[in-house]
Amino acid sequence: MADFDFSSFIAAFFDEARDILSAIDTSLVQFEEGVLDDEGLISLRRNAHTIKGSALMLGITDIGNAGHLFEDIMEDLIKNESHRTEDMIQFLFELRDTLEVRLGDIDGKNPIDVDQLHASYAIAMKQTETPKPAPQIIEKDEVKAEVKADVKLDVVDEVNAIADSINIEDFSFSQPEDDDAIIMDDMDDSTFSLIDDDELKALDKEIERFETVTPTPSQGATESIEDADFFDHDPKDNPFRPHLDNIEMKATQQKSSGHFLRIDSQRLEDLSNHIIEMSAEKTHVVKMESDFRQIFQDMRHLHSAWRRFHSQMKVLSVTEQEKGMSLFDKAIASQLDQSKFFLNNFQDNIQKRDIIEKELRDQVLGLMLRPLDSIFSTFPRAVRDTAKRAKKKVKLIISGEFVELDQGVSEQLVEVFVHLINNSIAHGFETPEERARVGKIETGQLTIHAQQLGNEVKVRVIDDGRGIDPHFVKKIAVERGVTTQYEADKMDTAEALELIFRPGFSTRDNVDSLSGRGIGMNVVQDTLRKLTGNIRIQSTIGQGTVFEVSLPVSIAVQHALIFRIGMQRFGLLAHMVEQVVLYDEHANKSEGHHQYEYQDTKVPLVDLRQIFLNTSDEEYVSAEPTIIIAKHIEGYVGIIVDELLEDTEVVVRDLDPYLKRYQAPGLIGNTIIDDSSVLMLIDPYGIKEMGRTAPDQDLSYEVDETTNILDLKILLVDDSLIARSIESSLLESMGFDVDTAIDGMDALDKMSRRKYDVLITDLEMPRLDGFGLVRRVRGNAELNDLPIMVISTRESKEDRIKCLKDGANAYMIKQQLKPEALMEKITEMVEATQKAS
Repeated sequence: MADFDFSSFIAAFFDEARDILSAIDTSLVQFEEGVLDDEGLISLRRNAHTIKGSALMLGITDIGNAGHLFEDIMEDLIKNESHRTEDMIQFLFELRDTLEVRLGDIDGKNPIDVDQLHASYAIAMKQTETPKPAPQIIEKDEVKAEVKADVKLDVVDEVNAIADSINIEDFSFSQPEDDDAIIMDDMDDSTFSLIDDDELKALDKEIERFETVTPTPSQGATESIEDADFFDHDPKDNPFRPHLDNIEMKATQQKSSGHFLRIDSQRLEDLSNHIIEMSAEKTHVVKMESDFRQIFQDMRHLHSAWRRFHSQMKVLSVTEQEKGMSLFDKAIASQLDQSKFFLNNFQDNIQKRDIIEKELRDQVLGLMLRPLDSIFSTFPRAVRDTAKRAKKKVKLIISGEFVELDQGVSEQLVEVFVHLINNSIAHGFETPEERARVGKIETGQLTIHAQQLGNEVKVRVIDDGRGIDPHFVKKIAVERGVTTQYEADKMDTAEALELIFRPGFSTRDNVDSLSGRGIGMNVVQDTLRKLTGNIRIQSTIGQGTVFEVSLPVSIAVQHALIFRIGMQRFGLLAHMVEQVVLYDEHANKSEGHHQYEYQDTKVPLVDLRQIFLNTSDEEYVSAEPTIIIAKHIEGYVGIIVDELLEDTEVVVRDLDPYLKRYQAPGLIGNTIIDDSSVLMLIDPYGIKEMGRTAPDQDLSYEVDETTNILDLKILLVDDSLIARSIESSLLESMGFDVDTAIDGMDALDKMSRRKYDVLITDLEMPRLDGFGLVRRVRGNAELNDLPIMVISTRESKEDRIKCLKDGANAYMIKQQLKPEALMEKITEMVEATQKAS
């Protein structure tokens, strides 16, 4: 008998083993803290035994030997408390890490050096009072004996039992053939013209032929054995012993990706029941089709009878006419009752199918949900290691680990929470000595709490550390060039705290393994934006800080608020909508930008109507616009819209690759709505950034009749749609011919095809920023003399000097942009270039 083939179970083993390692992580942290009881130690040994037994059974010897070593160590520690030294526990952590690395290498290109593990174990054993020889490596020949001795469950029997319990079938849904369909739209008035009895009989025969048409078998129908090309046609062969070479494999059969999902069996059962229920609904559809045909046939006969009666009315008496009209009246009333009954049944059937389809969709989406415990289980070890490196004492408390979230989302959240944990330990918690001086318990407490509120999941990371000083944050942000002094002076406390999410921000002067690079919290921001989530900060100096992460349960299907700007419709994900208010006296203008006072916070307003509307759309502009106050990574932003349309459920789709290539700010995705049109979904953070980095939206310039208008072609480069629109309108009002580009690469492409007199560029842009664009232009012999002006939100002296050193002729600040000064600078640059040439 051939050996049992376990190759198909290898991927599942690696997936399961990784989950077991997460449980081992938590137990080891508890073991080190001295809170793991005897049952926990036995559980640790059992987990190691599970990895060992499965690995050896599948022939993965190095993992099996490492698991065997782990198991033997746990056996020794259970029996000998004196061996539970710090060195031994540290070795267990290292052994666990070695297994984790190997489990990420399914192909086994870098197998575990078990000899080295035994050597390290021997060193750890020397530190104990009673050294113990290391367990022997299991040779390949001993594998079968090891499995028989240690594996309590016969895996072959278990696999066979699972295989017997699963029945996978192909469900084929075929559409009715055209001959089976009754197309009412094809009937015109001529269908009800006067026809004689012969024509009626011919039509009756046609209807009968129509009703007895045998449906064409679907492509998935089973062929008879005689017709199927399944067996070898050699009569000498036994037809009940077919050759496998003659069996055609399905064209759609695909190789497994090797990545499996662990799914609750109850969810699979519920999904199967819904599919069966939908299949059963097919009988109702067939019955309704039969009823509709009967109604149609009765109406056809009634119409024919009415035509004959109408043609004979001239020879009928008044009494006979009244009697006939009464009969037709009753017949029509009966037909109306039947039609109404059919319509009610039809509507009920549609509603029922809608409910079943929604439940079916929810069940399918539910298969992708997974408890947050799958990522929370890694945090005890992460906190333990990070606190040890930072020489701080931190106690971790976790709750809400059974809250479910989309698996794709939860996997991406690991990095988010690792950065938040590192941030809390590196910056939030004081050292034990500092905590003692201010009267705090030496061991800080880090709490991670998750809860589900409707279709939203909130996870709070709370520390009782030193808190965040907003004044210190603003000072550091200005020094590092993260923001300008002008902008920092206008910020309230909430806006100042949110500066920590900007790239390049760090309070550390020196870079270490925990912090100092200024990218960690920016990674948090970018990841949450991709997941359509947001984060809030609450902090009290000397008491602690709370980071609250909010995410939809499923990012695929969400609710969206649809609104109109002019004639164009847009959408905003509902969980990002904080409030909807009317544009009233609370909206005001401060230092060139419109704001709205909301909950003691000045919310910046962005009016997209000035950008999207044409002069022909003025009739669609609302006299009483609405403000949608949207929440996002950096607080709130108010979006001015003309009309709110509806709140509906949408399937969120990723942006087209062309748009993604240009990293279009202000867009988070798109969806297809009921009328089959594509709807763009707004990103509040991108909208706020465009508004923040744009000049005053009310900038205007009146040309003096005595002014000598320069006939210049200007290329304006800015990735912000709002800034580009405002600056372009301003330059055009000055009489210039303006082209626009969305970044440095786009600008170079345009300059290769057209000659320009002036280049005006922003600094912060995707693909090629302003610094790089200036250097590329100055390095081009044909463009070397082109006047270049930089208009940026960055006002630091360093940025100004760097731009001028790279070759820019002028530098202006967007927030301080004045039309007269802009006109003067352009004139000076052009005149200086003309004189030089």
